[in-house]
Amino acid sequence: MNTNEYWSNPEVIRNNELKDILSTLNNINYQCAELARIKEELEKRVNALLEHHDDGSKTYVVDKFKITIKSGYNYSLNKDEYDAIGSRLQSCFNPVKQKISYELDKKVIRDCEKYGSKEDVLLLSQVISKKTAKLNVRISASC
Repeated sequence: MNTNEYWSNPEVIRNNELKDILSTLNNINYQCAELARIKEELEKRVNALLEHHDDGSKTYVVDKFKITIKSGYNYSLNKDEYDAIGSRLQSCFNPVKQKISYELDKKVIRDCEKYGSKEDVLLLSQVISKKTAKLNVRISASC
């Protein structure tokens, strides 16, 4: 294959365009991660300079800037410990609320759509709505 045939080959053109796009996306991902790290550091510094407390929300005005800081805590439950000793908590101090939740099994939905009868698919479509998810492309260097 001579040089002209190589560059006019649609497969080569597609692969070169794909490589260019993937390289650009990879670079953008790196820049976004670096900017997110810098932003987090600057936010911590602003929080310290304004001497904002650990838990709560407050709006500050500095020069022409209006800054709202929201801070707080994320809590997680050790379910095994809770099951073992949670009953000893007074009801007014028991932060755990138990509830029933429903979880969809996507494999079952896809199987019904593919192999189910028209009646099964119709029933499924009455209880489950389907819409396109946000596209997510993740790229990592293969070196």
